[in-house]
Amino acid sequence: MAGGPAPGAVGFSTTFAGAIPDASDSMNGVVYAVSDEELARTNKREAGYTPTDITDSVEILGGSFKPKGKVWLYVNNFKDEHELKNSLPSPQFPIVQSYIDICLTGCLQIQQGFPEVGDFAAEFIQSTREWSKYWENDRAYPRRAPFAVPLAQDIDTLIKKHLPTYFAEIRLAPGRW
Repeated sequence: MAGGPAPGAVGFSTTFAGAIPDASDSMNGVVYAVSDEELARTNKREAGYTPTDITDSVEILGGSFKPKGKVWLYVNNFKDEHELKNSLPSPQFPIVQSYIDICLTGCLQIQQGFPEVGDFAAEFIQSTREWSKYWENDRAYPRRAPFAVPLAQDIDTLIKKHLPTYFAEIRLAPGRW
């Protein structure tokens, strides 16, 4: 896990499962095709991360599928160990269940549709490090606003720009002010 607000993010954030480059590690994932337009939208959404070409490192589990283009992984780039440690789950930026639900729902769908991949969901859990006691079950009121409010980041940007003092004081429910 690596978290806190994504670089360049506005609004309230959580700790997300982020890819931290380490040549000795491996992870599971899904390769899927996108158009140039979809890739541009992904690059915009993931602006705080570095798109990294991992085409030569991908091992396809089962079948003879070979990606036709490049395979990109969006990685966290921390300047040093201190910056990495400051991005781990904390009371201010906990792991939130709504995000873990998204990740594990995808893993369970993959494992159901492609039994040859084995226990894909368990591999995600076991290959993810830095799980933490700072974990909030937000299912009733999920913090993943883009799914409920598609323009949440644009709205937060406007409020931050035009009401910066008030924006800095907004607290997640329940407010403690």
